[in-house]
Amino acid sequence: MTTVWGRALHAELVKVVTLPAMRWSAAVACGAAVATMMSVLRDAVDGRGLGFEEVAPVWALAVQIGFVAAGVASAGAEHSTAQGMTSLLVTPARGRLAAARLMVLAGTGLVVASALVGASLAACPAMSTAALWASGRTAVWLTAVLLLSDGLGAALRSVIGASTAAVVLVILAPQLAVFLGDTARWLPGQAAQIWLAADASRAEVTSAGLIILAWTTAAQIAGIVRLVRADG
Repeated sequence: MTTVWGRALHAELVKVVTLPAMRWSAAVACGAAVATMMSVLRDAVDGRGLGFEEVAPVWALAVQIGFVAAGVASAGAEHSTAQGMTSLLVTPARGRLAAARLMVLAGTGLVVASALVGASLAACPAMSTAALWASGRTAVWLTAVLLLSDGLGAALRSVIGASTAAVVLVILAPQLAVFLGDTARWLPGQAAQIWLAADASRAEVTSAGLIILAWTTAAQIAGIVRLVRADG
């Protein structure tokens, strides 16, 4: 059993790290992180101590684009290339395949997100407990973006459809708040702004976190069901 799971996890990890689109997406996220931090630090007033908790909402708006692209690309490679058939040859049991994909994506996403957040946290002049909490929440959000986008891609089996849905739900949601008002907080992208806000109350942060969790879970379940029931 250990060998079967080990083979499945290894195969999924190899696919993730060798897929060109994933490397490009990581480069986009890294570039966005660097550019955002350079801009924020340059515009800091009178050189005052700037903590990551103040930067996190704006920083995440830019960096999450790379994670959206990575999630859609990961799912798209499964149904639009030969990778899907290769996956089933290595792991014929679709349920095990889905679980292995989820674990590898979540682990890889969290590692990359933590590295980007950690570097940006270190670049901020001020360090505090609030900054550390904000960095943790930011890493969790970016991982959720990856899983949400992947779930949408697996469920819709359309790169264009998944990209459009992910862009609306994640990237455009804060802008839609102008038209939707309080209703927009039920969208994951707007919930993330509350989740990352330095001045949000504990109740608001908890509520936003649950909304993000619900969207991510629903997308992943839809994608897994589509995979398990697919004919090929």
